[in-house]
Amino acid sequence: DVIGKYAPDAVIGMIGGGGGGGGGAVAAAGGGGGGGGGGITMAEVAKHTTKSDCWVVVAGEVLDVTSFLSEHPGGELAILTFAGKDATEEFNMIHPPDVIGKYAPDAVIGKVGTGAPVA
Repeated sequence: DVIGKYAPDAVIGMIGGGGGGGGGAVAAAGGGGGGGGGGITMAEVAKHTTKSDCWVVVAGEVLDVTSFLSEHPGGELAILTFAGKDATEEFNMIHPPDVIGKYAPDAVIGKVGTGAPVA
């Protein structure tokens, strides 16, 4: 498993498990992890822009890629350039559609949303 080998710390919670919230950083930020909620806001994503705390958005999914930076075949800078931002357009120009699911499924920590509770 690539994530287990190269990015074991990328997993900060389970999504959609319901009834108990998600990962610590997302839940503490009011980002709506776990069992529902309105997703993680782009304002929250924008706070995670360093080598020690790096989130990016690809196709509406929020990824914590902090632990993967040093292992990225294209180098850290390729990811850090889009830290805290939506990298979908640039990501899709370079990567096949299945690359996240295949190599980094556990990096996905949530979906972009308003952060508002789901009624």
